[in-house]
Amino acid sequence: MSAQDLPVTFPYPGNSPLLDAFVRTLANQASVGIFLADAQGQTLYVNERLRRIAGLPGLPDAGACWLQALMPEDHDLIVAEWATAIAQDRSFSREFRFQRPDGSLRWVMAEAFPLRIGDGPSSGYAGMVRDITPRQLALDALHACEERYRSLASLSPHPVFVYSDETLLFMNEAGAKLFALPAPPPLEGYALSDCFAKEFLQDLPLSPPAGPVERQCTRHDGTVIDMELVASPVMFDGHPAIQVLATDLTEQKHLAAQLHRTQKMAAVATLAGGMAHEFNNCLTAIMGFSDLALPLLVPDSRAHGHVQQVVLASRRARDLVTQMLMFGRQPDGTKQPVSLDILLKETLRMVRGRLPNGISLREWISGATHPVFADPTQIHQVCVKLLGHAERAMSETGGVLEVRLDNVDLSSVMNGQELPLRPGQYVRLTVSDIGNDMGGPDHLRKLGPLFAHLPAGTQTGAELGTAQQIVSEQGGTLRATSSVGHGTTIEVYLPAIVPPGTIVAAEQGPNRASHLAEQRESLAERDKER
Repeated sequence: MSAQDLPVTFPYPGNSPLLDAFVRTLANQASVGIFLADAQGQTLYVNERLRRIAGLPGLPDAGACWLQALMPEDHDLIVAEWATAIAQDRSFSREFRFQRPDGSLRWVMAEAFPLRIGDGPSSGYAGMVRDITPRQLALDALHACEERYRSLASLSPHPVFVYSDETLLFMNEAGAKLFALPAPPPLEGYALSDCFAKEFLQDLPLSPPAGPVERQCTRHDGTVIDMELVASPVMFDGHPAIQVLATDLTEQKHLAAQLHRTQKMAAVATLAGGMAHEFNNCLTAIMGFSDLALPLLVPDSRAHGHVQQVVLASRRARDLVTQMLMFGRQPDGTKQPVSLDILLKETLRMVRGRLPNGISLREWISGATHPVFADPTQIHQVCVKLLGHAERAMSETGGVLEVRLDNVDLSSVMNGQELPLRPGQYVRLTVSDIGNDMGGPDHLRKLGPLFAHLPAGTQTGAELGTAQQIVSEQGGTLRATSSVGHGTTIEVYLPAIVPPGTIVAAEQGPNRASHLAEQRESLAERDKER
C-alpha cells in the first residue's frame, strides 16, 4: 500500500468505533507511555504502559490523570509548567519523578504536543512519557563517583589536575601549592595558559595513556621545579578529559646530586689514601737514610746543613701525608682483623731511628697479642700520635719512652677506675714517658692527664683528642694519667678478637713485670754523635 492509497484505505472518519479501536490498540502496544488530554489539560486517556510506569490504579479506560502520580517535591512545579503550556497553546517537555504506591521512584521524560485541525486552535494534547530511570541511576552513580573522586583528589597530598580543551577543570590544593598559582581557588574554568608557563604547556603530555615523563616547570615566582607527570584519560562531569598526576622531584634530584658528589669525594679520598701510602713509603726511605747520613758528616759543613733541610722537609711532607690519610680513611668500610703487635713493631722501627739524643726506647711486647677488628691506617695514626706526644714531653729533659702491649681481661672496674667499656677481652697499648728529672715544678706542669710537659705552643690537646676519636670509632677507649716521678702514661684499649675455645689467662699484676721483661724486652738507646 502506497502513501497515495492511504486516504482511500484508511477507515472513514465517520466510522468512529473502528478508528477508536485502532488508536487504542496502537497506544496499548507502544513501548512508551501515552496520554490524551483535552484543550483544558484534563486527562482523557492513559495507556497501559503509562499506568505501569506511574503506578496508576483502575482500569485502562478509566482516564486517570498522570499528574496524580507526581513526586510531592515535583508536583507544584510540574503542574504549574503544564498549565502554562496549555495557556500558551504550546508543547510541553520536562523531566520529573513519579512516586508509585509501593514507594518506589521512577524518573521520566514527558513530552506533549497540541492536536490541531487545520490552522485553528488546539483541540487537545497527545503526550508521550519515557521511563529514564536506568539512565538517571547511571548518571547519579557517575556523579557520586565524581564526587568521591573530587573528595579523594582534594585530600590527596600529591598534586592532581584535570583539563580538557586547554581548560582547567579541576586542581587540588596540593597542585595549587606546588605550582604556586596566582589565581585563588577554585581554579575550575581557567585557561591552562593562565596557570602554567608556555614552555610547560608545550611539553605537557596531551595524548594519554603515556608513561611517566619528567619535566621542568617555572613557577610564577621564578623558581624552577623538577617533576614527574603521568597522564591518563578520565570522564569528568560526563565528558572526556585528561587527568595529570604530578610528583615533585626537586628534593629527590637534589639528594641524588649530593649522593653523586659524595661518591666522587669518596673516590677522591680513596685515591688520596692510596697515594699517601706510596708517599709514606718514599718518605720512610728518605728520612731513614738522611738520619744515617747525618752522623757521618761534619756538623758545621754545608752538606750537613743540606741533609738537615732534607730531614725538615721530609717531616713536613710526613705531616701532609698524615692529613691525606685522615682525608682518605673510611671508618666503616676498611675495618679488618689487625695484628697490633706486628703493626706496633713496624711503627717503632720507624720511630727508633729518629729519636733525639737523650731519649731511649723500651719495648714490652709479650709475644703475639689477640687481633683487633679495626682500620690499620687509623691505628697506625694513633700509635704515631702517642709516640710523638711522649717524645715532645721529654724533648727538654730526656728520659725513657716505654711502650707496652698486652692482652687484658677487663671487668667493669679496673684499678679502682671505671672504664666506659663492656667486660671482655681487650688489647692494651701503653705509652709512657719517664723523664730524667721529675721534681716539684714538673709535677705542677704535668698535673693534667692529657697534657704532658710540652714546649710552649704545642697543640697536644688536639692530637690526643683526635686519637681518642679514632679509638672510639674502633670500639675502644683511651685513658691518660700523670704522677710525680713516673711521667705521663697513656693507655689505649681495643676490643680483641678471641677465637672460640681459646683459654685466656688472667691479667698479670705488676709483680710479673720483671718476668715479662725477661721474656721480651728490646732496649734501644741512641746517642747522637757529634
